[in-house]
Amino acid sequence: MKEKNPTVAASTSIFKKVLLNCSAQAKVYGSCVAAKVPEVERDMCLKEFLELSNCMKSVIRRKFGIG
Repeated sequence: MKEKNPTVAASTSIFKKVLLNCSAQAKVYGSCVAAKVPEVERDMCLKEFLELSNCMKSVIRRKFGIG
């Protein structure tokens, strides 16, 4: 059996936490983008993206005790 790579395991753990904690924001952002396809433009869902980004950053800060 292969040993788990600690870096991969930590990355997977962080990704799981982000998915669990930011799923609502991801859904809102995805819905915004999907509603505007194929007329995708830069910054068209900026508000939704920033909310998702802030959520993700918050989860990562809590995980690493930053800030």
